[in-house]
Amino acid sequence: MLRSVIFCRHGETESNLGGWLAGSKDVALTERGRAQAREAAASLRAASLLASGQSVAAVHSSPQRRALETAGILAEALGVPVIPVAGLEERRWGDLEGGAIPADLLREEVPNGESLTGFRTRVTAALAGLPVPGDGGPLLIVAHAGTWPVLCRWMGVESDLLWPPNASPVTLTREGVAAL
Repeated sequence: MLRSVIFCRHGETESNLGGWLAGSKDVALTERGRAQAREAAASLRAASLLASGQSVAAVHSSPQRRALETAGILAEALGVPVIPVAGLEERRWGDLEGGAIPADLLREEVPNGESLTGFRTRVTAALAGLPVPGDGGPLLIVAHAGTWPVLCRWMGVESDLLWPPNASPVTLTREGVAAL
């Protein structure tokens, strides 16, 4: 049984700075986003969870560029591979992509986009397909803001966080959420 997940939202992007909805658009990290990922890598290396004999075997990442860039920086620091995971991509926002972030992010339907139910089903299936680490160590996932509430629901945990800040790893266990 999976005991813990370290979740890291990708580093800052131009869409984050501009306040527009990236969704399925393949945007890159900003220089600040890369620096954030390096800081996250340093905190992961120093984390007592990893120093206690448990280890991260790989960085499981959304295949979107912003997540893969962040995952690559983390993986290099930890000396592990990056494994792109289809299904962990951000919600496809259709006609809303490239525009201002809507106030009603939890709306079920979006014009020419992915339903909220479809998004949650896709991400849940991707999470369920991830391997449980044999040593009881944490699973490290790099993905998107929209992935966070789906991950919390999948783990059966309530979180006060709407989503973690860019490149700020958090540990999620069956008991709750903690900053790394």
